[in-house]
Amino acid sequence: MNKAMLVPVLLLLSVTQARAQSMERPGQQPLVGERPANVLWVAPAMHGFFAVMGPPMGDMVHLALPVGVNRKLSDRSDLVLEITPRFSRRRCTDDFDSCGTVRSLTLSTGVAWRPWARARGNGFFLQPKLSGMVINEKDRPDGGATGGQLTLGLDLGFQKTTASNFYLAFVFGAGVGYSWNQRRDVVDLGARYNLPWGSSRGSGGIVDINLDLLRLGFGF
Repeated sequence: MNKAMLVPVLLLLSVTQARAQSMERPGQQPLVGERPANVLWVAPAMHGFFAVMGPPMGDMVHLALPVGVNRKLSDRSDLVLEITPRFSRRRCTDDFDSCGTVRSLTLSTGVAWRPWARARGNGFFLQPKLSGMVINEKDRPDGGATGGQLTLGLDLGFQKTTASNFYLAFVFGAGVGYSWNQRRDVVDLGARYNLPWGSSRGSGGIVDINLDLLRLGFGF
């Protein structure tokens, strides 16, 4: 093939390739923050520990499970709702002052915001939240009572959503608020698990620490 014929052939091949590329359907490009619209999760670690270790360590029955849902608001934010029912029972003996039957229910809501949006919503997030709890105690030496609390807090976390929509998040946070008619100290880690440290019932300002460090769930 001489040079005079080679030039038209090359031009024809170039035009054919360009047309073929223009007719190909472009693949879907991943969006920053692309992820499931909803995530249903549980936080079983700490309550599961007390459920397993309560009977041998403290002669206590403890049943509780935080359940939450994330609802996508934008590529950077989710509405978060959480509910935690709890039930604890421990026999009153000389070894335990904190005894009796305790039932409580906590409701929390807030918005999780990611400063740096990544694919599938992965990365660090901030979650300001408002929480309210009501608690009922009975079968105690003092006869029991009903109390409650209201707190405003902030959770810091890191979340990962896999291609199969498995959701994992590590969370730590704290909140401040007011407690009514509870047997707890100002800073009382046990109060989140129906094991308040306070020796007398009262009302006043409180600081709560969020130790439900692990969230597991699925997106849909």
